[in-house]
Amino acid sequence: MTAGAQLKSPDQFLGYQLGTRYTPHYRIVQYFQYVAQAKPDMVKLQQYGETNEHRPLYVAFVASTENMANLEQIRKNNLALAHQGEGQPSADAPAVVWLSYNVHGNETSSSEAAMKTLFFLTDPANAESKQWLKNTVVVIDPCLNPDGRDRYVNWYNTMIGKHWNPLTIAREHREEWPGG
Repeated sequence: MTAGAQLKSPDQFLGYQLGTRYTPHYRIVQYFQYVAQAKPDMVKLQQYGETNEHRPLYVAFVASTENMANLEQIRKNNLALAHQGEGQPSADAPAVVWLSYNVHGNETSSSEAAMKTLFFLTDPANAESKQWLKNTVVVIDPCLNPDGRDRYVNWYNTMIGKHWNPLTIAREHREEWPGG
């Protein structure tokens, strides 16, 4: 990303407003990859596994440029704080905040919120998040259950009509087993 280029919001990247439809897991991964590539001084994306259906599992480490350069030392300090590492923990080290999203497949808004959170934290125009990241490293797991999410997203996107139906008896609200 060039110095003058603006980071795309999830809405701009996906081509629709978050909340108007559900985003498949692969598109969530693509957005996280886009932001990590656009902001390598602030975001480190790491794959930690794969689901039974071969979908990748990722976490994104989000930090200020200074904290990103010291990420390993911050990790070791966090282990010392939890009495799992060596040495004396530093009271001045940044706090580590872990955000996990979408453990249940049909609780879909959470992975949408993960994309919004990533954008909020990395948006160059956001002075507030820059201040927060001076004292914090945020770890974002955008989707703990990509298989369940995609099962539900595919079902829902197939059932929904052009206009939402608020009636609870409508097909779009009657998910087949297995639910959740």
